[in-house]
Amino acid sequence: MTANVTKLEDNKFRLDVEVSPEAVKKGVEAKVRELGQKVRVPGFRPGKAPRRIVENHLGKDYIYYEALQDRLPGWYSEAVVQTELRPIDRPEIEFDNPISEEEGFKFSATVEVRPAANLGEYKGLEVPKRETEVSDEQVDVQVEEMRGQFATLAAVEGRPVEQGDYVILDFKGERLAGGPVEGAEAEDYMMEVGGGELLPEFDENLAGMNADERKQFGVTFPMDYQDESLRGESVLFRVHVKEIKERDLPPLDDEFAKEASEFETLAEFRGAVREQLQEAANERVDAEFRGRVLDAVAAKAEVEIPDVMVDEKADDMVASFERSLAAQGMQAEQYYQLAGASRDDMKDRIRDDAADAVKKELVLDAVVEAEGIEADGHEVEHQIEHLAEDSGRSAEDITETMRANGTYALLEEETARQNALGFLAENAVAVPMPEEDEEDEEDSSGEQEPEAGEARVEATVETAETTSEGEKE
Repeated sequence: MTANVTKLEDNKFRLDVEVSPEAVKKGVEAKVRELGQKVRVPGFRPGKAPRRIVENHLGKDYIYYEALQDRLPGWYSEAVVQTELRPIDRPEIEFDNPISEEEGFKFSATVEVRPAANLGEYKGLEVPKRETEVSDEQVDVQVEEMRGQFATLAAVEGRPVEQGDYVILDFKGERLAGGPVEGAEAEDYMMEVGGGELLPEFDENLAGMNADERKQFGVTFPMDYQDESLRGESVLFRVHVKEIKERDLPPLDDEFAKEASEFETLAEFRGAVREQLQEAANERVDAEFRGRVLDAVAAKAEVEIPDVMVDEKADDMVASFERSLAAQGMQAEQYYQLAGASRDDMKDRIRDDAADAVKKELVLDAVVEAEGIEADGHEVEHQIEHLAEDSGRSAEDITETMRANGTYALLEEETARQNALGFLAENAVAVPMPEEDEEDEEDSSGEQEPEAGEARVEATVETAETTSEGEKE
């Protein structure tokens, strides 16, 4: 196959493609075999009729038409990969002559590609950066959390259940309307009171009970409970608290430091914890700074963002959000039902964020072009090695597949963008952040719904086999 590119107006290009006679013949023969399995030809078993008989039965023009329908998308995709174009919408395909096993096939495809951003000032910009300093209180919290990991459970005597205690109990739930509740029965079950294992109302009723005490109480399941059959349902629980235990924390001394870490003294251990917290805080602040730098550069750039790119980005963001829901055990349909919204509503809500993400992609692409920034080959290899580990395939196999279907170029493109983002941050001037803005940063929490992210724009890398069977003409 040969493919030539001609620049047209705006962001459009024309691909002139010539498919070899050998590729056409291969496509036609594959279609004959496929159709031969489906049609009934008198005197022949399915798939055993010679090509001439199948052609006479179905008509040569019909077979050629079906072969073209099957192969044209693959030929177009191969031409796109070969020419390294990045179409953003469906192509307008034109051809004058039908496919021929003797002369091959010629077609043209007019495609719209990603627009180029016009950069404004992008180096030397003054951008606020938050200061970081780990407090003693933060170190205390982290040390106490690690101390809790070495706690033992000791029996409690002479007092009732309190929040934070561990209890061993039997319980059984029955609907007030009658009938057992599947899964609402256990013996010698150990749980932390207030730990969130069971419903808060259940925990509240345990508080104040004594060891070997029995009690029954009603619990109403919330309307957003995961098991739809129990939403709003009132359940009577019969509970027998057998034992009460509390956490026995080890003394906070040098012996604890030796047991919990590689350090000999508590002071050394606390110092190492402080360093780890400071490193994590620095990484967060650096990521925030890169995001603000890109915001500032994007604000000074001009680019017309095609609607089709915004739609695609919104789809990607919603899909990513739905995957995160699935990882937490919630189906997307369930979330939309509880939120009283639909997937389209979600797309509309994040459309501005999607447009902002697309603009930043295009701005980073323009910086890559302006500064001659290239992808880091070692980083690309590192990413592919991770894909290989996750998929159980070899890195060489994945690389070959990605080169064939064009996603290797996407990975290189994303790596170059990250290098461009690092370049922008290195060439920005960090200035102190206004005190009120710094407080807002510290108080802000992560969004539950999909958002454009910090400054990183991810490239989806598909490693599935190509539909065109990897043909090279």
